[in-house]
Amino acid sequence: MKFNTVSDWLDWQTQLHSHAIDLGLDRIRPVYSRLIQNSLASKTIVVAGTNGKGSSVAFLEAIYVAGGYQVGTYTSPHLISYNERIRLQGEPVSDDLLCKAFDHVEQARKNDHLTYFEFGTLAAFDLFQEQNLDVVILEIGLGGRLDVVNLVDADVSLVTNIALDHMDWLGDTREKIALEKFGVSRPEKPLVFVDEDLPENARELCIDNKVQLYQLGKNFGYKQQNAVWHWQSENKKYLSLSPPGLSGDHQIKNAAGVLMVVSLLENALPLSMPHLRLGLTAAILPGRFQVVPLSNKNGDNLQIFDVAHNPHSVKAFLENLQRLPKIGDHLLIFGMLGDKALADVVDLLKPNVDLWFLTDIKESRGLSAIELKKVLMEKRIPETQIFIFDSPMQAYESARSKLQNHDKLLALGSFYVVADILSHN
Repeated sequence: MKFNTVSDWLDWQTQLHSHAIDLGLDRIRPVYSRLIQNSLASKTIVVAGTNGKGSSVAFLEAIYVAGGYQVGTYTSPHLISYNERIRLQGEPVSDDLLCKAFDHVEQARKNDHLTYFEFGTLAAFDLFQEQNLDVVILEIGLGGRLDVVNLVDADVSLVTNIALDHMDWLGDTREKIALEKFGVSRPEKPLVFVDEDLPENARELCIDNKVQLYQLGKNFGYKQQNAVWHWQSENKKYLSLSPPGLSGDHQIKNAAGVLMVVSLLENALPLSMPHLRLGLTAAILPGRFQVVPLSNKNGDNLQIFDVAHNPHSVKAFLENLQRLPKIGDHLLIFGMLGDKALADVVDLLKPNVDLWFLTDIKESRGLSAIELKKVLMEKRIPETQIFIFDSPMQAYESARSKLQNHDKLLALGSFYVVADILSHN
């Protein structure tokens, strides 16, 4: 084996390719063909979309684990430990299994170049093929059509929604992005779309390729009624469901798409209502409106961590935030990557933030705190409300020191921001 620890493997993988992102499947397909000799599971679900992917994966995973099935899950990025990306029965894989999978990928790679993300994704595939799993749930990393996850022919594809994000890579209109997302579809296989606004070119793609399209508002829907919600499709109903375990009304929409997937697979993977109820309420997703109480010398505060990083997800974050009493100030630790809609995000946050603690993100696509400050100043946010720092933890420590009774400490804008803070807490 080339390396004996996960950290050594990961350090080496970052040097394998000159670019962090290199979309396309032709370069990777030969490695995949040499590596993957068996199906990953009896049934495979691929989850794509702009927002809500992580939540949808969490619901699916929790439901099938509650149903007693052998479940493999692949997501990215991770928050604290790389092992979080590859899970069996909802638990991160061991270092031993991960190192063995990395070694198998390296043997299959020969002289082909792989990015860090591609190497890890292929390792997940290899690990799953050796586990005799009932269902594997795979989250698309970027886009869909050219993402390495799309090498797998899914039994059901789920596209959560289509919004403007990663425009440098996917296109600058919903129509262009839709074609990338809907690239995960397969002829004669179902695709669930969890949005009522479907671009016409995506609909035409489904018709031309004979994809079985199930769209929210047409083929399935949900209704909130007091403290419960109801779901129904053309031939099935789930009534009086409790609110999902993940926070926010938008999570009911995500859960509705998941129930459509579950119903499509019910012949192969039957589930009882107790399994569905338990899975929907037990789903956990760190870094999505994660509320952590904090007591300090100046009183009691709430800390709220959220990886929201585009206008759509920031709106959902603010909807949750506005349900909480506005007592005290909002102190925001904020950092973003350069390929995000920074100005739009700042516009949304401006009325809801009292002090800004800006941080560098030391990644190839990361913006500096100085670059962030420039945009805030252009938005006429007073300089006296802005502080800049080299790292999320420095920003966090400074913000914590300024908290007064009932203030809320918020961390937002990127996985890198939230992950750095949570890893030190």
